Amino acid sequence: MDYLGPTFIVFGVLLVVMIAAISFQPANPLDAWLRLAERYQTPRRPSEIQFTNQALMFGLKRVKRLNDFARFDATIDEFGLWIIYSNNPQDEVPSALKIPGTHVRFVGEHARKYLFDLYAEPPIRMAASGEFGATLRQRCQG
Repeated sequence: MDYLGPTFIVFGVLLVVMIAAISFQPANPLDAWLRLAERYQTPRRPSEIQFTNQALMFGLKRVKRLNDFARFDATIDEFGLWIIYSNNPQDEVPSALKIPGTHVRFVGEHARKYLFDLYAEPPIRMAASGEFGATLRQRCQG
């Protein structure tokens, strides 16, 4: 009888872990993109694309890719930032955003990526790398 107490505790913990694992649903990776689209979606396109085939990442606090194959085209102009989801596989997912330059803030660098906050409710974090990230950082810092 003395051994039944710890056994019930172990089974209780296993039951809780099993229920949590079954009911866990990962966050929608498109959620950050859809929140940005609510505010900045546009049917227009920029006259020229400056940065093609960019692997951008989006999120609230932690950034991640929309999917393994998501690629974006981007342009920085006098208005601000254009982001086009270039290989968008779904018609219901908006593919072009036009974000005013005053709504883009440079946050910092992490793991050779430039981090930016794009103002929405709540702000969406974007990670960019390479020449695009460096150019956008310069533009944000004046």
